[in-house]
Formats: sequence, structure tokens, C-alpha cells
Amino acid sequence: MSGNPIDRRRFLGFLGWFASLGTITGISWASVRFMTPNILYEPPKAFKIGRPHDFPEGVNFLPEKRIFVVRNGNTYKVCSAVCTHMGCTPHWVEEKRVWECPCHGSIFDEKGGVVKGPAPDPLPWYEARIASDGRIFIDERRIVPYTQTLTVKT
Repeated sequence: MSGNPIDRRRFLGFLGWFASLGTITGISWASVRFMTPNILYEPPKAFKIGRPHDFPEGVNFLPEKRIFVVRNGNTYKVCSAVCTHMGCTPHWVEEKRVWECPCHGSIFDEKGGVVKGPAPDPLPWYEARIASDGRIFIDERRIVPYTQTLTVKT
């Protein structure tokens, strides 16, 4: 008995304090977590991308924004890269000049119109303009017709 540095009573006392502190800490953490709202931030619907000369001629895919920037000389158009069927990302097939959705087989012509379903709607085109800092400003809340383009003077 005398050679044992910690006796049974003292060990159970430490164990009780440890359990009590653990319980209080867990309840406190759960209370703070309960009072913190669960917020899912959506990406902004209006944003800037690069300068016009950053995009080469043809169809350019921006995966982080899920848009296509179509450059034809000094004119630019911006199209959604979200299939209107299930939200997959279609890819541009240059040889056929169409967008093909790899998930369910939808095909869109170069104007974004549905050639083959199951997509119910065409790909939307977004308003694009030059911002004050010279970059292209995209507003996904403004759907524009295919014929509307952004013309940049060189």
C-alpha cells in the first residue's frame, strides 16, 4: 500500500473529474455549434473573367465558372456550360461544331439550341461587357439572345 503512488480512491477521483470535464466540454461545444448557422454560400452570378486577349480564337472552357467563352475575331459570346437536362457539363466537339453532353447524350448546336434530347431547353447565353478594369464582366442573371455579342475594339 505504501509503495503505490496513487491509491484506488484517488484514481477514481481523477477519473470522475476527467469524465465531468469531458461532458462539460462536449455540451459547450455542441451548444456553440448549434448557435452557428449552417450556411451554404453560392458562387456569385456576376463576375469578371480575364481580359479579351486572354482568350484564343474559338471556344474556351472555364471550368471554375462553368461557362464557354466563344471568340470569333473581335466578338465574344458567353454560353453556359451546364446542360439543361441534369446539370452535367457538355463539351465542345470542334469537328461537328456542337456541344455534346457526355452524361445523357444531349446535343446542342453552336447556337446552343437542342439538336438531340433529353435536354428540354437550349443552353443560355449570358450578357458580357467590358468592365472598367478592362476585363470581361459576365452577368449570369441576364440571359441574352445568341445574336447579341460583345465587340472589343483593338
